[in-house]
Amino acid sequence: MHFSLVFRNAFFQFISRVSTTFVGLITTLLIARHFGASGFGDFTKVTVYIGFFYLLVDFGLNAIYLKKRKKVFAELFYTRLIFSLIAFVLAILISIFLPYSESSEIGFSNFLKVGIFVFGFSIFNQGLLLSSSAIFQKRFTYQNLFISQIVGSFINLLLVIFLISNNFSLIYIFLSFVVSGFVSGLISLFLTGEKFIPKSFNIDRNLIIRSAPLGLMLIFNLLYFRADMLILSYFKTSAEVGIYGLTYRFFDFLLAIPLFLSNALYPIMLRDIKNPRKTYRIFKNYSFVFISFSLVLIAIFWFSSPLFNLIKSDFTSAIHPFRVLLLSLPLFFITSLMQWFLISFEMQKRLMFIYLFSAVLNIVLNLIFIPKEGYMAAAYITLISEFLVMISFFAILFKKNFFRMGV
Repeated sequence: MHFSLVFRNAFFQFISRVSTTFVGLITTLLIARHFGASGFGDFTKVTVYIGFFYLLVDFGLNAIYLKKRKKVFAELFYTRLIFSLIAFVLAILISIFLPYSESSEIGFSNFLKVGIFVFGFSIFNQGLLLSSSAIFQKRFTYQNLFISQIVGSFINLLLVIFLISNNFSLIYIFLSFVVSGFVSGLISLFLTGEKFIPKSFNIDRNLIIRSAPLGLMLIFNLLYFRADMLILSYFKTSAEVGIYGLTYRFFDFLLAIPLFLSNALYPIMLRDIKNPRKTYRIFKNYSFVFISFSLVLIAIFWFSSPLFNLIKSDFTSAIHPFRVLLLSLPLFFITSLMQWFLISFEMQKRLMFIYLFSAVLNIVLNLIFIPKEGYMAAAYITLISEFLVMISFFAILFKKNFFRMGV
């Protein structure tokens, strides 16, 4: 029974991601072709920087909200709205102090800081989508997320086509993402059917406290996963950032697949968590599915990676880091599954410390090797870091005697 539920919802997440990514890929290719590697590098700097603050908006609230017996959507909605406001203010304040070298054109220029301010409003859109997703996840109705995201993606594509055709600057490109994201967020909120205008304004403090370890874990996770891009922005030109940024656009799509499956599986984990044999059987079966799927994807994208040449000659060098990142795909697939099992076992604090260590290690290694080796060092460090994370997860599960549950 749970297989059909998991794969049905994973399918809708996947279709949503494929559809929006396909439309988003066309949008990305248009931006890359029009602005070149250097311009796309500037686009990447801004979007990656703001992406860090999306995690503050997430903060693991949905995972804890789904565990609550009494679920009040308005409390989740307004708690996340406050988080979105805090994230937006922090993003703008910190951006003021981001360095820039005019002679080498390395770092964040005043033009990009304006872009950060404009694109920063997408933080609120992210809050709308995340809050709505909790309801879709609870009810197994991810098709509603698909509807909202595909509409937003097509609106963004049309806006980008118009803006590029009329030679508008990157600032207007960022604005198009904000407008389309707001439309997508409103549609998803409407499709939940939930009331979010309460009689009295109430923030769920208990939800924040319980989510704190998971929220910090997600922040440390993103730091270790994407710090390389910011460090690359500080030491290398926009063209190199653009090459690695385009590589990550494709890699991010592949990493979303295990997330879809894990999201759909999480309510099943919570339901069967008190039955050791069922829990172990779920882990065993889905581990095989996850790893097999990752190996198929490696084979497909390894041999199709030379297609980067078709985008623009500027992006030929993206083939090499992309193939290195592909080798880490099975690691990301299995850690995605293990992470949600550990969350089900209330082990958020251990996850938080693992990702804190990984973030520190990743940042130190990138600071040492990126100045000399550039984006290739960043790709190899990502592979090494995720391997260490996987070993740490296995160690925790062994200590908990998890692998004896099936006996």
